[in-house]
Amino acid sequence: MRYERLWERLLDFLNGWSTAAEIEPGRIEVAVESPGGSTRVVAIVMTHDQWDDMVTVAFGDFDLAANEVRQAVLGRGDEERFLVYGTYELVASTTPGLPPDPDLARLEELARLHPEGCGHWLVTDRDGNVSDEFRPPPD
Repeated sequence: MRYERLWERLLDFLNGWSTAAEIEPGRIEVAVESPGGSTRVVAIVMTHDQWDDMVTVAFGDFDLAANEVRQAVLGRGDEERFLVYGTYELVASTTPGLPPDPDLARLEELARLHPEGCGHWLVTDRDGNVSDEFRPPPD
């Protein structure tokens, strides 16, 4: 498969089932009409290079990547007006920036609560017997 004009192909794909336009570099506005007649608008915040990576690295296929974008647009919540690129995926957000990662926030909280560290290593044999233990040094 040849990977040419991926950004233009994305815009063509989006316009096949919605109304989409690049309103500034790295930002596509997508309007989708609902069966009740109302229109939902979402802004995709993603650069040309990020889209190229999403297609070529993460999915390896334009159609798979494009359908992932469609699912993200149609599956977002009403308050999530943005889809922001974050390492090969679009993340729903209430702002044009990536929302905080809850896993990273939890790790940061644990590091704050336990500045001395909160883990240790055990060295075991095949039967599970502990032969050595490595802990942070005592204060």
